[in-house]
Amino acid sequence: MAHDLSYQPQAEALDESDTGFRTLAESTHLGIALHRGGRIIYANQAAGDMTGFSVAELCAMEFWEMAVPAEREAIRERGRRRSERKNKAASTRFQRQLNTKDGRECWVDVTACVIDFQKQETVLVTYVDITELKRAEKAQYQFREIQTQVIEGSPVPTFVINAQHEVTHWNHACEAVTGILAGEMVGRSEAWRAFHSEERPIMADLVLSGAPEQAVEAHYRGKSRRSPVIEGAYEAEDFFPHFGEAGRWLVFTAALLRDPHGNITGAIETLQDVTERKMAESALLTAQVDLEQLVEKRTAQLARANEQLEADVERRQRTESELLRRNSELTELNRRLGEAQAQLLQSEKMASVGQLAAGVAHEINNPIGYVHSNLGSLEKYLADLFKVLAGYEAAEPAISGSPVHAAALKELKDGLDLEFLKEDIPVLMRESKEGISRVRKIVQDLKDFSRVDSQQQWEWSNLHRGIDSTLNIVANEIKYCAEVVKDYGDIPDVECLQSQVNQVFMNLLVNAAHAIEGARGTITISTRMDGDDLVRIEVTDTGKGIPPENLQRIFDPFFTTKPIGKGTGLGLSLSYGIVQKHGGRLQVRSVVGKGTTFSVSLPVHKSVSAGPAEKEMQT
Repeated sequence: MAHDLSYQPQAEALDESDTGFRTLAESTHLGIALHRGGRIIYANQAAGDMTGFSVAELCAMEFWEMAVPAEREAIRERGRRRSERKNKAASTRFQRQLNTKDGRECWVDVTACVIDFQKQETVLVTYVDITELKRAEKAQYQFREIQTQVIEGSPVPTFVINAQHEVTHWNHACEAVTGILAGEMVGRSEAWRAFHSEERPIMADLVLSGAPEQAVEAHYRGKSRRSPVIEGAYEAEDFFPHFGEAGRWLVFTAALLRDPHGNITGAIETLQDVTERKMAESALLTAQVDLEQLVEKRTAQLARANEQLEADVERRQRTESELLRRNSELTELNRRLGEAQAQLLQSEKMASVGQLAAGVAHEINNPIGYVHSNLGSLEKYLADLFKVLAGYEAAEPAISGSPVHAAALKELKDGLDLEFLKEDIPVLMRESKEGISRVRKIVQDLKDFSRVDSQQQWEWSNLHRGIDSTLNIVANEIKYCAEVVKDYGDIPDVECLQSQVNQVFMNLLVNAAHAIEGARGTITISTRMDGDDLVRIEVTDTGKGIPPENLQRIFDPFFTTKPIGKGTGLGLSLSYGIVQKHGGRLQVRSVVGKGTTFSVSLPVHKSVSAGPAEKEMQT
């Protein structure tokens, strides 16, 4: 917007003729402007600071241009009406937003009046900056709006009274509970009408008035107490028969409201409908009375029954000796059954040991055989080597002087192929060492499996090492019928009885091998974490599977599907008992014609090994 700066000399003339006015105008923090016929003839520096325009720019404006565009027409109309008034000296006061050069918000309190200045009718306008006040009012208005929305939108029946005990808020939930609309309550200091038939202070009135605890107790007689959450607040419970169809039980809480400076501005009271809870308590009390009556009735019946029981005592005493005799017989029978079971379990263990012995013998025979053969060859090679060495020793004195001896020595070396002996002897020795190492490994695996040097104590064990040792022991059972795939996961050491856990692995691996018939199959061993403190080991075969009718019985002692002489039916039963002792789970999934998966879950720590193992069968 371009301004005509030709009016600046008028301001200078003002300075020369009205020095006193200028001195006063420039020394005040109020914005001051003079306009005549709508044209600004003077503006002080404070007016320039408020708008951001220079004094020269202000003096080049029309007066209404100091207002924001939306208010300019109203300013012009106000000036026109002032010029038409008879009492032009009367001042007017209003608030408006100034037009600022940088577009910032600037609110002012404006006072305007007509004065006689330089012998001409002139309008004197003063401005007081109220921008911060306006912002505070806006923020307070927004806060009140949010407060109103929170209260009105709350599902909790709530109303608010101000410092004069007038109702300022009465939300929809409060209307629903009391049946009284907000229009009937807001603006009135009669909140008691919603709850009582006679005038009396409600809880919010008492809290707002700062009534002592005795005064609160006088109105609510044993039904009120101080709030355990909010200081200075009270809560109470009472029945209001005029609410709803059959009355309502309400729990109400009242607390003070304060402004940011801590001054009390009112009180808020919330209501909670606990009618259903009270009805439930009443029903419970009725049930308790009925129960007590029933107990009395049952007590009388029990007394009569007791008399009948006393009559039966004599007859029972006559049969007691017979029962003791039969109990003695049953005890003896249980002892014999226990011995038989122990013998059967020992038979199963001996069968496993025999099976292991056959496998170990087979595995040891191979390395021992070629160790023995290699040592025989080594003996022969060494004899030949000794011949060469003897020839060298015999020929050494005369080699340099006798061509015949030199030729004979060369012929002997060529016939024995000394260079081959030098190469083959180290190979034979390495193979022999490898064979011996294999024997040592097999023996160590057998030792790890049986743990003959252990006292069957709980200890931290590496399950992967235990599985590998067991695989070496049962290799003769598996290698002709299946490939073994190891899918080991990242699992920690487990606190367990290592030899017993190895027994479980052996039973599962041997069963998997026996389940594979015909074409060569696959046995997959996988390990994973099962939750936070369980390790899961799965043995999966591609065998014939287990029929559904047998799946429910495979853990029963003596149940077997193998031919007579091939199994005792105790392998899986023993495995289940071992897993049970460790507090784990033993599960099986099987599909006929596709294969079977046995899953063993063991706790990492012995401390959580509580309760029986779980058996789960899935088809």
